Amino acid sequence: MKNKKIIVDFKDVLSELEQKKIKLCFIEKKGLLIEDEHKEFYQMETYRHSSCLDKLIEEGVSVEFNRVENFESENIKDWGKEAWGVSEVKAFITRNNLQMIDN
Repeated sequence: MKNKKIIVDFKDVLSELEQKKIKLCFIEKKGLLIEDEHKEFYQMETYRHSSCLDKLIEEGVSVEFNRVENFESENIKDWGKEAWGVSEVKAFITRNNLQMIDN
């Protein structure tokens, strides 16, 4: 059964990626999406569309991603998609000296 939505708590984004078996995907002209282990894509809730990854992490917000129906993953060329798992996000946090909120 396919999920209709995935909620990501950016306060603990590394464990969220690991536990939910998802990746953050940056897709040209589409922004930040989630890709699950079944290659299904989920788009960020409209309210957060213009959010930057560093701000999501620093603010420790929870964001709802809704599954994109009939999203053709084969139409996305490799150069147009960059997928980040735990190691890439951890490197991003370190590289940008991000402080994760402890709530």
